[in-house]
Amino acid sequence: MYEKDIQRFIDYVKIDTQSDDTSFSVPSTLKQLDLSHKLQEDLKELGIDSTLDEFGIVYAKFPGEEGLDVIGLNAHVDTALECSDKDCKPQLISNYNGGVIELGHGYSMSPEEFPSLGDHIGDDLIVTSGDTLLGADDKAGLALIMAAIGYFVEHPEIKHHPIAICFTPDEEIGRGPDHFDPVKFGAKYAYTIDGGRYEELACETFNAAHADVVLHGVSIHPGEAYGKMVNASDLAFAFDKALPAKKRPQFTKDREGFNHLVCMESGVDEAKMHYIIRNHDRALLEEQKKEFEAAKEAVLKEFPNVRIDLTIGDDYRNMKEKIDEYPECVTRVNAAYEKLGYPYYWKPIRGGTDGAGFSFKGVPTPNLPTGSFNHHGRFEYLSIGEFKKIKNVLIEILKA
Repeated sequence: MYEKDIQRFIDYVKIDTQSDDTSFSVPSTLKQLDLSHKLQEDLKELGIDSTLDEFGIVYAKFPGEEGLDVIGLNAHVDTALECSDKDCKPQLISNYNGGVIELGHGYSMSPEEFPSLGDHIGDDLIVTSGDTLLGADDKAGLALIMAAIGYFVEHPEIKHHPIAICFTPDEEIGRGPDHFDPVKFGAKYAYTIDGGRYEELACETFNAAHADVVLHGVSIHPGEAYGKMVNASDLAFAFDKALPAKKRPQFTKDREGFNHLVCMESGVDEAKMHYIIRNHDRALLEEQKKEFEAAKEAVLKEFPNVRIDLTIGDDYRNMKEKIDEYPECVTRVNAAYEKLGYPYYWKPIRGGTDGAGFSFKGVPTPNLPTGSFNHHGRFEYLSIGEFKKIKNVLIEILKA
């Protein structure tokens, strides 16, 4: 049996909670509720009542010192689409020696391939068995919240802020904050526990938009096609080529934005393309949207007898503009790291988080790490040493 905090994490990752972006139900998969119910059971063991609303969100309150601000903690139950978490079999690597880790199913990982492993020599790691992701994103966040609350339950003599707790479904498909109720949550500010390296903190996300492109070709029997056929696949290739070639995720870093072709369905008569558009700067995001309009015009100039339907919409905004209005939620984290003597730095997220939606619903919510790495795939792992440091940080943040 592992120590209690880690055993909770092990229990959580064994529950299949993958969300589904093609589903219109809320939550997108009912199996996410299996973990939500487990979380309610664990909260009850800690003496905390909770509610599970009709949208699959768990809310709970842990009383603290009267007169102090209510501080919120949030993590999500679902796992990513890229790799299944069904029948996840986590493995413990004790006192990692810096060598190759044989996962299973023909897969292994080493510091040469994954340099972060080199920082964890002598550490205990939890890895996959090679056939699933681990689900530390974000089940490590769930376990950390339970660990911090459990500490105060076990040490009633230590005074702390009242704590609001929220566990959301469907974060991986961008729907986590859709039905979040800030009044029911009741926090003045909060922290999403959903990141990586223990010293890496985030109060800044992308501004996010998307573009859906439907290109209508001219389909005709290939034996009669001369001078008549316009293959919609050719239109799709031409459209993608008309966008800036270097403004793709694999060519961008730090605060550089990108246009990313996520998926494409193509035939002779019709082709469909879905892009995500990202930039930390809202003005630059608007310029990127114009690039899609320009690509449409370029294709229509080359193929004047076809039709292109282009729909562009916004998804979420950079949470920094809201967090800047309440700097205490950042300075409180800085003070906790400094008191513990841990290094830290703030880095913009090249992605999204539930905290962005929470922030724009009135609850400023920076993002804190979990000590997990290589998310969304079979090479995901958790550093137990970093997990414990983050638990210490949460406790320090929550102390009165």
